[in-house]
Amino acid sequence: MAMRECPECGQSVKLENMKRHFANVHPGKDVAAAISEEEHRQVQRANRPSRRPFYGQKTFQIVVGVVVILAVGYVGLPYILGANSGSAQNIVTYCGLEGTIEHYHPLLVINDNGAQQHLPYDPSSGADIGGINQPGYTNPAYYCPSGQLHVLHTHDGSGIVHVELPFAPKSPPTLGQFFEIWGEPLTPSAVWTFSGHVTAQVFDGDTHQVTDYSSNPTAIPLYAPAAGANANPYPIPQSIIFNGQYGDGQSGGYFSGEIIWLNVTA
Repeated sequence: MAMRECPECGQSVKLENMKRHFANVHPGKDVAAAISEEEHRQVQRANRPSRRPFYGQKTFQIVVGVVVILAVGYVGLPYILGANSGSAQNIVTYCGLEGTIEHYHPLLVINDNGAQQHLPYDPSSGADIGGINQPGYTNPAYYCPSGQLHVLHTHDGSGIVHVELPFAPKSPPTLGQFFEIWGEPLTPSAVWTFSGHVTAQVFDGDTHQVTDYSSNPTAIPLYAPAAGANANPYPIPQSIIFNGQYGDGQSGGYFSGEIIWLNVTA
């Protein structure tokens, strides 16, 4: 399928995915500049499977065999993948397109002795942590196939983390899982390349409460906002995403209300 450059962010996107890309990454933006309605209908027609009649006993046997295989797979799959597709293991290992069952954006702020640090940033790419198959961006043990992303990833160095799940997990993903995908340490004495005493706190924009996770920063939940699993109801404070110097988060200027502070002091 043909690819086209998104006029908003410059990312190469399959035409068949362009409308979903705009809905997820550029909510409120007019997709007509990227793909016309006629082109969208042509893509749908091209992807519509052709229908062929079934003939004879042999075809019937094939159909029965496929149904049996699918039934066995349906029963056995939970034992292969875990209790459900939202298991903790799959949060780290799952690769695919941008998910839409849950899609929200917490903000990660890392300070080293008072100086805020931007996240790894490749302005030529549409994805960074969890999207680029290079050490420093993604754990080599969890590289995704070309064109796919991890469900926890970034699109620039601003600190906005994209939580894009194609399944509803039993519990929110955690900051520890994001760092595992990233391939960098997160402990009470180390964050990324910075070592020292780590103060880990979470500000909840819904309740205006601050919770301390300094003893176990990996347990910090990346939770959906009260407004819903696909809501980003708060304008991003520009002062703590470097006034856009390392990107705007590719989240339409909004985030989910969760701010994670990791302060490292010598």
